[in-house]
Amino acid sequence: MGGNRPLRLGLRLSLPATIDRVEWFGRGPREAYPDTRRAALVGRFAASVDELQTPYVRPQENGNRTEVRWATLTDTGGAGLRVEGRPHLQLTARRWTTEDLDAATHTPELVPRDRVWVNLDHAEQGIGSASCGPGVLPAYRLEPQPASFAVVLRELRG
Repeated sequence: MGGNRPLRLGLRLSLPATIDRVEWFGRGPREAYPDTRRAALVGRFAASVDELQTPYVRPQENGNRTEVRWATLTDTGGAGLRVEGRPHLQLTARRWTTEDLDAATHTPELVPRDRVWVNLDHAEQGIGSASCGPGVLPAYRLEPQPASFAVVLRELRG
């Protein structure tokens, strides 16, 4: 595991920077991770890509949505991508890469790129609370083991 980033098993893709609206059915409306998901409700939510971010004082992993059944990532005209987890997935969408987030020590260092970076994860390690308590509890650690998952991607035309 690098820096303050939890381990994850999934896909990363990039979409045009014009993608700004995210709608999902899963846990929300705030961020949630495997070990914090009970603080989030299951429902249908919507936010801009920027609203998905949690602006911590020191940049760190943030903005994950868990137990997502489906999500759409669209521009103002409704064009974009629909993703479906089989059965669920975890979703992050941000204007910088995970590596950019790891390298930043102050929020102004996070400069939006010309893409929206999306993680569609089958599994992600919990975040724990090592800054003020215990690290990740054993039940939420992502350990090496065989895994299979499916994600359906559908183009949306505006």
